[in-house]
Amino acid sequence: MEIFLLFLVLVLFIILLTRASRHEKTLRQLDDTIHLLHNEIKQLKGKITAPSSEIVSPSATQQKKEEQAKQPDTFVPVPKPVTEVPPQKKPEPALFTNEPKEKAAPVNPSPRPIALAKPAEPQESAFAKWLAKNPDIEKFIGENLINKIGIAILVLGIAFFVKYAIDQEWIGEVGRVSIGLLCGAILQGLAHRLRENYRPFSSVLAGGGITVFYFTIAFAFHQYNLFSQTVAFIIMVIITVFAILISILYDRIELGIIATLGGFLTPFLVSKGDGNYIVLFTYLAILNTGLIVLANYKQWRPINFIAFFFTLIIYGGFIVTKNDAPTFSYIGVFLFGTVFYVMFVVMNLIYHVAKKGKLKAFDFIILLSINLAYFAAGYYLLKHWHLFDYTGLFTAALGLINLILSYILFKRQGVDRNFIYLLIGITLSFISLAAPVQLKGNYITLFWAAELVVLFWLYQKSGIQLMKIASAIITLLVVGSLFWDWVNVYGKEVVIPVIVNKGFVTSVVVSVSMYLMYALMRKDESAVYADSITNKEVKNAYIVLGTSMLFIGGCLEIYYQFRHRYPSLSLEDIYLPLYVHAFVIVGFIVLRYFKIQVGKVVGVLVPAVLFMYYLINNFSVYDLEKEMLANHTGAGHFIVHWLGVILYLLIIGLLVKYMIGHKKEMGSLVNAFACAITIVSIIVLSIEIQHLYVWSYAHNQDQIQMAERIFSKAGLSILWGISSFIIIWLGLRYHFKALRIIALCLFGITIVKLFAYDLSNISPGGKIAAFILLGALLLTVSFMYQRLKKIIIDDKPIESNVQDKSQE
Repeated sequence: MEIFLLFLVLVLFIILLTRASRHEKTLRQLDDTIHLLHNEIKQLKGKITAPSSEIVSPSATQQKKEEQAKQPDTFVPVPKPVTEVPPQKKPEPALFTNEPKEKAAPVNPSPRPIALAKPAEPQESAFAKWLAKNPDIEKFIGENLINKIGIAILVLGIAFFVKYAIDQEWIGEVGRVSIGLLCGAILQGLAHRLRENYRPFSSVLAGGGITVFYFTIAFAFHQYNLFSQTVAFIIMVIITVFAILISILYDRIELGIIATLGGFLTPFLVSKGDGNYIVLFTYLAILNTGLIVLANYKQWRPINFIAFFFTLIIYGGFIVTKNDAPTFSYIGVFLFGTVFYVMFVVMNLIYHVAKKGKLKAFDFIILLSINLAYFAAGYYLLKHWHLFDYTGLFTAALGLINLILSYILFKRQGVDRNFIYLLIGITLSFISLAAPVQLKGNYITLFWAAELVVLFWLYQKSGIQLMKIASAIITLLVVGSLFWDWVNVYGKEVVIPVIVNKGFVTSVVVSVSMYLMYALMRKDESAVYADSITNKEVKNAYIVLGTSMLFIGGCLEIYYQFRHRYPSLSLEDIYLPLYVHAFVIVGFIVLRYFKIQVGKVVGVLVPAVLFMYYLINNFSVYDLEKEMLANHTGAGHFIVHWLGVILYLLIIGLLVKYMIGHKKEMGSLVNAFACAITIVSIIVLSIEIQHLYVWSYAHNQDQIQMAERIFSKAGLSILWGISSFIIIWLGLRYHFKALRIIALCLFGITIVKLFAYDLSNISPGGKIAAFILLGALLLTVSFMYQRLKKIIIDDKPIESNVQDKSQE
């Protein structure tokens, strides 16, 4: 009973999925066309026949035209629209008389439309509207649905009769099987007899008969053991061949689908669970070969898709469930998987090359699924085969196979270019995937960095857009992989070699790859990269990426090495600023050498960020300085700090030079820029001279505190006074009013500080020195203002003076 229920479900599923043949479709299209033409004729008749129109005889029309020709052109009044048309007696047609009627309406050569009341349209029911939209519903039910339901009910009735006969023990085991075969033969005979005049109906009967054959043999084998496994298998193969021949004879794809399903169900119907993969996979290979030939001979592509789907299910299920069995052969199963892969790839090649088919979305999914399924199966087998070292080679080999196919098809004429691009895309995917499959750690990043450049170079040589897209995707993979490498290398608490380690070397290689991309894209800056993005914009992005990777890699290397080699001292706070300032200077030199323009925003933003970093880092540096002085350890490292400060002052100098060279572009920002540079310089000098003073006169904790107090009171006042004098001198010399205002403000701050803070708790010597020096500076400044009074009153613009000095 269970077998027959399964049979009924399968029959209903197959019958409901069948579709009409090409001849049936043609007849239906013709019927639809006739129905549409019939409706259009009705509509045209309705437009021609008006409610109040009268038919005028040709003689009346001719007489009216002659009268109008004799008269001058006059305005013909148009009657007002009427809302109701009184019922009139239908006039007799004047078409059959030679004399015009007296009351015939005059024919206006160019009549204006007269608004007539539309008769009320009858309201149609929802069911009538549905019937209007589906005019062939009756035909669909009568010709398609009823016969499929009928064959299902017939088979169900046969099943109930056979079950009742068995329950009553009317029929023995052999008789039961014979009845099933006889019912299938009767259905086949009826189908053959009706094949000429009732082809759709006959194909349904033939499909039902084939299904009865399959399940009858399966029932005889499993329930009654009337056949051996080999005999049952051979009989089902014969049934499959018969079904294929019937589908060709009837030219019905439905029968071909039934034969395909029956062919793949045969191993399960006769299986005993022994797992003989050689017999199973050999049968699948032979079956797939026949189905591929059938599908391409009859142009039944769905059979190819069904064959691939069931092969994937059977093969994948076998390797997952049977890989732990003692008789499982990895090399044999792997070779059969390769055979299946080649067969289905050839299946697609036949269609797209020999038949010159166009690549559609479903074809893309199928071809991609074939490659991914074979890759997944091969990877799974190699992993459980303990040959994990060959997984990368296997992945690269798949990419090489698709590359060879794409090259061969590229040389052929008439092949859909999209199919070739798909093969190239699969090639690039497998080659890129080979790195993470085979390699470990930073080697993946190194591989992708090299592949990135090679792909873009190949794109420039071949013009294949897919390679450019792949290079963009791999760029993102490279950046992400490099960040992961930094986490793995610098996130561990172990001592690694200096510079020659995976983290820093990978950073340098990635940066070089980005710079090579920049060099390749410089050849054609005007080209469009994608949509509205130009090559120039992408090129600049690559140089930013390369510089950023190199900079971050160096910072991580310095921080990690000093942090783990000198854990008791925070020397990374001293050496990092030196590296950062040196990197910026070298970067500006390189940019200037290659004539790469840097925007003014970047030119101002970089020193501003460096200044913020300097202020934040100064707290750690000052604490480290006091610790070195108090403990008398590592004092020599502090010299590096001043080297970094010198480089930072050099950056400020380059920034001033940049400002002078672009003074016209900056415009009114020159004054604000000069004020910012002056304030930054004063702050840096104040901090560093304090470091120098403490370093020179303090050797223990008490001396450090004394030196800090003296410098904060007298030292800063003297420094700010001298700085004010220098700034005001520069303002007077270069006629720069902004500098002079800054100097006067600084003088004012110094005087306020002197009286409000310095006079309290200061030594007599420091107090005297501060007052004398500050007084002398104030007198000097006053003299300079008196001497150069005319300059102050008649101030020249900074631009003209800078230009004069540059000419001198």
